[in-house]
Amino acid sequence: MKVYGVVNVKGGAGKTHAVVHLAREASHTRRVAVLDLDPTRQSVNWIELAGLGIPALAFDIKQSDLEAYVTQLRQEADFDVILIDTPANDRDAALETLMVSDIALVPVGVGTSDTGMLGTTERQIKRAQQMRPALKAFILINRARFAPARERDTVAEAEKTGFPVLNARIPLRGEYQAAAGKVPVGLHYGEVWKEINK
Repeated sequence: MKVYGVVNVKGGAGKTHAVVHLAREASHTRRVAVLDLDPTRQSVNWIELAGLGIPALAFDIKQSDLEAYVTQLRQEADFDVILIDTPANDRDAALETLMVSDIALVPVGVGTSDTGMLGTTERQIKRAQQMRPALKAFILINRARFAPARERDTVAEAEKTGFPVLNARIPLRGEYQAAAGKVPVGLHYGEVWKEINK
């Protein structure tokens, strides 16, 4: 079983969007479950509304032990993939997620408002990697291809973290903006899934 933590301390970066789209993508060939650590339950609600048939659990990280739960899931071997959606502005939840993840995916929107908080997430990942050197991290550029100069600046800032910036990009398109609660149809996350699993 492989655990993918989708983390960014900043809100509105596209974490839930990435979790649901990647869960849908992975579910074509693997047994997938989603853990939603966000109190708003956005991933769980979306999956249920869209009728995706993917097991999704709202997990209260303040009340329960995430590490013990993920360890139990690994032992039971019912799933091949676990995707974890994390809340905004919660460094503890981000770090706990990173401590159980095999791969960290950091969605970053194009623009200075998103890259301005990237350092906080970077520090959380590097702290986790000190204890778990096998943890891999990737940056996913979100809301791309509408302002090339700003996208280049965002990529340059993201590269300063030392984490690979994925070649796959999620464009700013109406189909993604209006996707919440519907069956994901965008093709770009297929490329993201392939790239993070090379």
